[in-house]
Amino acid sequence: MPTDAAASSDSMLTNSVSVKLVMPPVSSSMSMGQASANSDSLGNPVFVFMVKSMRRSNSFCPQLFMLFCGADGRRPFSLFLSGYIVPGMRIKLAMDKIQMFSYFIALCFLGSLALSLPFAYRSGVPVPYIDALFTAVSAVCVTGLSTVNMSVFSSSGFIVLALLIESGGLGLVTFFSIYALAPKRKISLVTRSMIRDFFVDDVSANPVSIVRDILATTISLQIALSIPLAIGFARAGSDRPLFDALFHAVSAFCNAGFSTYSEGMIRFARSPLVLVPVMLLIVLGGIGFTVLSDIGRCLTGRGKLCYHSKMALSATAVLILVPAIFYFVVESRYSLSGLGSAERVLNAFFQSVTPRTAGFASVSQSTLAPVSRLLTIVLMFIGGSPASIAGGIKTTTFLIVLLYAVRGDTNRRGFNIRGRNIGSSTVEKAFSIFAKSIILVLVSFSCLLVTETALLAGGKTDMMSLLFESVSAFATVGLTLDVTPALSNAGKTVIITTMFIGRTGVFAMALGFNKRERERFFEYPSANVMVG
Repeated sequence: MPTDAAASSDSMLTNSVSVKLVMPPVSSSMSMGQASANSDSLGNPVFVFMVKSMRRSNSFCPQLFMLFCGADGRRPFSLFLSGYIVPGMRIKLAMDKIQMFSYFIALCFLGSLALSLPFAYRSGVPVPYIDALFTAVSAVCVTGLSTVNMSVFSSSGFIVLALLIESGGLGLVTFFSIYALAPKRKISLVTRSMIRDFFVDDVSANPVSIVRDILATTISLQIALSIPLAIGFARAGSDRPLFDALFHAVSAFCNAGFSTYSEGMIRFARSPLVLVPVMLLIVLGGIGFTVLSDIGRCLTGRGKLCYHSKMALSATAVLILVPAIFYFVVESRYSLSGLGSAERVLNAFFQSVTPRTAGFASVSQSTLAPVSRLLTIVLMFIGGSPASIAGGIKTTTFLIVLLYAVRGDTNRRGFNIRGRNIGSSTVEKAFSIFAKSIILVLVSFSCLLVTETALLAGGKTDMMSLLFESVSAFATVGLTLDVTPALSNAGKTVIITTMFIGRTGVFAMALGFNKRERERFFEYPSANVMVG
């Protein structure tokens, strides 16, 4: 009877769940240490090992003890609760995320303390702490939104902001450079995967030199393009053209949107010497270090563009050219009406570049036509390219989601773009980031509707302006319809949270896909659900 009952139980199990066992049996001749080593090399769920042990023999207790405690009896029980046999697998993944979040939190906290001191302000009187915290988070998250007028900051305050922008803009690069360059520090496979996914194609050869090259490229581009900026600022009558040029070079390359001028780039709407270098810095900072490296190899004849670089460049070109034409046609009767033809073209391109995701504005965003505001929201949500300083869901994510949705030749293995197959895992990753980002924006927008009821009731803002603000904060853009200074303390807290999650959350979402691919050991029965 016990045998029949066990057989019946096994039959019920296999009928409801298709179990696939791949863990080798522990033979009687195998030592406890060998068995422990074999089990540690696999990622089988605990319940599968238990089911297999119970079905194959009655000697379950010794194997269960070895599973809980290891061959030496010292393995922590918490590893069983984590659901994996591999020691520390989840702990390492969690620690990498915790270290990344801790880096940004520490920067925000230290920056807010520095901006709370009198030396950061011309008058010597610091702003309330909530405003200092808001500005610090905005700088670290390379957003550019500010609740205070930029004219209140002293030169020392702008230096603090520049350091926060550089450290935040190169946040993950800085974090990984410290992690990689530390003495006797070994780089884990998870860390290598994170660096490869967000910054470069291959870190297996020499990750230290790659991180150094990224930092060197960043600094070189900022210094080189600050020269024409200094000339443009000098011609515009700036009292400190070199200082302003260096600050704007850092802010533009890091896609931050902070300016030393209270009106931003609006005063330079007729100056190509200022707008063109700023546009170049925004594009270079938002196109990705992988693409920059590929372009460098092409220019020196050491290789060709990889497939990712071609996709990123194509998407960037389309997302600059098409909106620029749209802005030129529509805004010639609105925000660009007071400019000449050449200046309209220049500012149309600038308005097309800055939402992805710099935040500089050569025209007041509140003067844009309603349809142009909607287009700006879409461009802000898309953001820049992967492996870059820019925010948003990224250009390639948008391209994959769009093409997968409109094309009919899709299948479970993905779909084809320009002679290459985009795998199903990449498609799933793109849709996951897209959906989670929309949810985050909607949550932030809903919170602002609750916290800013006074502004809405008084007619000082509208729903589109609050949605504009939420998307700008999530995508770390920095454009605003003049809503930011009027936010309540609760609204400022919402935007602070949105900026922080927008900067770190997309990386964390993508990091979730870097976990080791685990073989599925069971499948639930399929079900048909009506959609559409």
